[in-house]
This record gives sequence, C-alpha cells and structure tokens, in this order.
Amino acid sequence: MKFAMIVDAVGGNLTSYQVINGKSYSLDGKPTTFDKIMIDNECAISMWNYPFLYENGYFINWKQHMDTLPKVDFDLIFLAIEKCLLEPEHTVDKIRKQYPNAKIIGWIKELWVGAPYDYEDVKYKARINFLDQCDSIVINRPNPKEFKHIQDKLGKKLNFVAIPVNVDYLYKNYYKEKELSLWAYLPNPPDRRGTTYDFTQYISKKYKIPVKYKQLSIGKSFDYMSQKEFIENWSSCAFHLNLDPIDYFPGNQCALVAATGTINIGGVNDYHHTLYPKTSTCNWEVLEKEIVSYINNSELRNEVIENAWNELNKTFSFEAVRKQIENII
Repeated sequence: MKFAMIVDAVGGNLTSYQVINGKSYSLDGKPTTFDKIMIDNECAISMWNYPFLYENGYFINWKQHMDTLPKVDFDLIFLAIEKCLLEPEHTVDKIRKQYPNAKIIGWIKELWVGAPYDYEDVKYKARINFLDQCDSIVINRPNPKEFKHIQDKLGKKLNFVAIPVNVDYLYKNYYKEKELSLWAYLPNPPDRRGTTYDFTQYISKKYKIPVKYKQLSIGKSFDYMSQKEFIENWSSCAFHLNLDPIDYFPGNQCALVAATGTINIGGVNDYHHTLYPKTSTCNWEVLEKEIVSYINNSELRNEVIENAWNELNKTFSFEAVRKQIENII
C-alpha cells in the first residue's frame, strides 16, 4: 500500500517526511526526527504515526509543496484541508490530478473550522464541499455525535479510524516496573487541565504519595521538553492523573499511557472510556476510591493494566488501525 497523509498547512517548521524500513526520513533521504512529534525516527506520537502504518508511507505538508508534490503513485491518501479551505490552491481536484490512482479519504482532524456551531459560516460550508468531493470520510472519534450535522448534510458515513499507537516500540522501551508516584498531566490548553493538579495534590497529601509533573512557568515554551524526555518522566509513575473535563477530544495521551503499563486516572475523553472505563470521570470521590483499591490490591491493579493493554491492541495498534482502514477501502 502506497500511502500518504497530506495536510494543507502545518506550522512549527515541520517538514514533510517519508518512512523507509520503519524509520522517518526527509523527502531527500536524510534521517530526520522532530522531537515535538516523535520520540526518535522510529516512533511518532499521535496522528504523525499514520505514515508509519505502511512501508514508504508519506507525510506531506502541502503548503511547502505547492508546485513540488512528490511524484509517487499513491494508492491511498488521507487528506485534511482545514486551514486553507478558502484558498483556491488547495482543492481535492488538484490532488486527484496529481494522484489519479489514489483513493482520497477526507480526514476530519479538528472539531470546528470557522465559528463553532455556525452552520452558515463560510468555512463550515467550504468544509462540507471539500468532504463531499472525497471518496470516503474518516474521524478519529468512535462516536460521531459532534459531527452529526456534517453526516446529515453529506448523507455519507463517517468512518472511525483510531489514532495509531506504536505499541511494540512503547512496550519495549517504557513498559517497566513503576514507582508508587502520581503524574499530574497538564496539557497546553488551560481549560483541559480541569482539577487535575488540585486532585493530585489532595491524593498526594492524604496518602503520602509523591507527585511529579512537567514544570510550567511564564516565559517558558510549553513544549520545551522533548517527547522522549516527557514520556520517560511520566511512564515511571504508577498513576497518570488527567482529569480533562472536555468530552469532545479523542484523548490520545491515554492510549500512550496504556502502552507503557501506567494506569490513567480521570478524564472524559473518548479513549479514556475505552481504555479505563472505571476511572473515566472527573468525580473526585469515585477516583479516590479507585486509586486506593489499586494501591491496596496488586491483582486488581494488574487486571486494570491488562484490560487497558488488550483494548489498546484491539483498537489502536498498527495492525488494528490498518484493518479499520481496509474496511473503508
């Protein structure tokens, strides 16, 4: 399968890459690693794993290749046009002409383009037009409820394709004995932190368990820490606390947690419910009860880890995601 993930525009100086023998290279063949989205050139994080699903998979930052798109006879393309919906240079037709043999999958990355809940917004209408020209549509959420209007407008099925996780790599490098400590996961958007920090401090003081978290300070870039260093830090902890109160995000961080044998506590993102159903809440009373039971019962703790591991492989492993894609094409 000759696969490409084409995104209209990506910032942060992120350049296109290809995957050869399971490792990422620039399009001119130089080994490359972007430490904000990859651990090293063998393992990416989140959506950046899609090109790793197939030998010679590609990520193409279209804005950087307006007139220099790679000359590859792709079979399948995941195409996301969101930032440049109103620009005439970014159309499905242009990709079809460049890659006439490819099946083009319209990929919904973001919940909204334009003003939220404004179905008359020019960008929202442009998105409908873009998706209508694609052969199929994929979303990264198992429940398409937030996209119901899009589904009704198009009359097309929105197919769930999970954000892939390099389970084998993470298991090999981070699935290890854990110290009894709490990791307070504080994502970049403040509204997604909820009561994570306060709850972590409460549990720490009451049960005398040490806390770890990524130090944040005014004037310091949020992503100052590489993915490698970040995962090394939180994966050493027995518990990963993430009381994200927003229910319309996939929750990819939770899948990474399951791959390392750490237990996620809290949060209501989609993947939280799939992997850790008993702790997919932000209710302190429920979460405290579960943490205490895990601390006092090693068999129960191992059962939670094993169940999350099995669900992870069933839904998020490279093999599982390839099967989800095959069911569409």
